[in-house]
Amino acid sequence: KRGTGKSMKKDDKNLYYRAGMMDLVADAIEAVKYLASDPRIDRKKIVVLGHSEGAIIMPLICKGVIESGLEPVFGCIFYCGFGENVKDAMDLQADAVKKEIRELTGPKGWILRTVASEEKIDRQRKDFFDKVNGPDEPDFISMQCGLVKQSAKWIREHCEFNAQECLAQNISCHCLAITGCKDFQVRDEFCKPEVAHGLVPKALSIEVHRPTNLTHALRSSEGPSKILDINKDYTKMGKLPLDGEVLSITDAWLDKIVFEGDTVASAR
Repeated sequence: KRGTGKSMKKDDKNLYYRAGMMDLVADAIEAVKYLASDPRIDRKKIVVLGHSEGAIIMPLICKGVIESGLEPVFGCIFYCGFGENVKDAMDLQADAVKKEIRELTGPKGWILRTVASEEKIDRQRKDFFDKVNGPDEPDFISMQCGLVKQSAKWIREHCEFNAQECLAQNISCHCLAITGCKDFQVRDEFCKPEVAHGLVPKALSIEVHRPTNLTHALRSSEGPSKILDINKDYTKMGKLPLDGEVLSITDAWLDKIVFEGDTVASAR
């Protein structure tokens, strides 16, 4: 991702925070171009996989690939983001925080309701968006006395982006979409078959799954999934392998859609 790993620049420490949504789309298109230029790759069978924001911007990537003169993307795999948009996801997460604080019992609940009342949370969100949409349209903003930075350009572009309209207009390939029922960062309802087919009317095919215990981290959780425990839970989950059910679903879909009739696939 732009601004991380080897893309970091010593003379531009804010590259990551200055990157907008369309910058990330452009980077993904360049990755497809790179694959298509490799003679070992079947350019007519390139599949793009996106997780979270990567799934949300998928239709923009497909559109950009065609506009670049390349073969259309053969397949799209959406992990935890199909049909979603960032602004609604942020609202969903804020509502989840307020609900958990409201229902939390004991001293911890009292303390949180005192220091993080719903009114305070709403006021902080309003202040945040006021900064993001400031008259000077900053690339990024600083919060918490400069200790935390957030890409304002990225937020603005996502708020202006109609993800579902873009899905309907630009997805015309084979699709696999997976969102877990324990994912509190995006909505799993878009992976109901009757909903999914309406979101991508031009798709060659659409297969959807809603694993019961799958979280946004692509790991399963047997216990209750709470947004207030997100840092602790995700730290633990990060040490675990990716969910086996997700991998099995993806592998079966690739065999059926991408490798159908392929001698390599049939020999596995």
